[in-house]
Amino acid sequence: MIPATPPVTSPSGWDDALSSAFEILLGGRPAAEPAARYGVFHASDPFDEFLFPSPWATPDALTGREPRPLPDPEDHPFSPFTWRFDLSGSLFWFDPDLLAGTGPWGEGGHKGPRPFDDAFVTDLRAVSTSGDDGAALVYGAELGPLLGRHGIDLTHKSSKKLNGWVTVLLRVATDGTLTDAMRAATFTERGPGHLVSVREISRPGPADEPWEEKLSAVTYPGLRDHLRMLCRTEDDARSEGGFYCGTGYWPSTDALETVGCSLVAGWAFGESQAGTAVVRLPDGSPLR
Repeated sequence: MIPATPPVTSPSGWDDALSSAFEILLGGRPAAEPAARYGVFHASDPFDEFLFPSPWATPDALTGREPRPLPDPEDHPFSPFTWRFDLSGSLFWFDPDLLAGTGPWGEGGHKGPRPFDDAFVTDLRAVSTSGDDGAALVYGAELGPLLGRHGIDLTHKSSKKLNGWVTVLLRVATDGTLTDAMRAATFTERGPGHLVSVREISRPGPADEPWEEKLSAVTYPGLRDHLRMLCRTEDDARSEGGFYCGTGYWPSTDALETVGCSLVAGWAFGESQAGTAVVRLPDGSPLR
């Protein structure tokens, strides 16, 4: 007698349904890499616009490994603030003009003097990855101690002037496996009871044509409709849902490539104002 297929609402049935769906999204299961570790990062222009002051941007929070949620002013389908974040593994990008004290930050510039001195910049560059343009990219775990050492308070209202000049790639808290990274990136980590219904989308429409056909192989209707909304055309994703760019290009920012991450899957949201990337973490990286 052939054993019955477990219902999708059971743990094993749900795991099987996700495994099959991820295989479709990834174009076939990738070769097993037991030693590889994976992560999920999210970047958002609207978030960066109002990044500071931030009650969570303290030395202790940035160096701690305890995942934490961030406050979300909006409740909408596919909200990234249903996630918990690993702030120590998140990445902070500092603009080259800000660090050099030039342009708007230079003498007579409209931004005024920098809220930190040259000693901070020197220490920051010592632990950061810097591009040819003079920018600096640093992990939260490395930034936290510098804030404490130099007395920089990103929770104070004076830090508001940094908005747009310091940006963040938030790392979603996952267990390091590709499966868990894909669960987070597709908003399926909370189980079948938290799928986005097409009724929650004002203009549901079909998925992008190639994905409409591919996702027809997903047998559970609720999961199929949920993923269809994450595989819309670029035009449709401007209003709701997401555009699945796979490994075609880095969504929102290529800063993760700068620190040695390899793109596994990516989604763009809105008019590319936000993006989520599933990445293979570089060997030996503190991100692991």
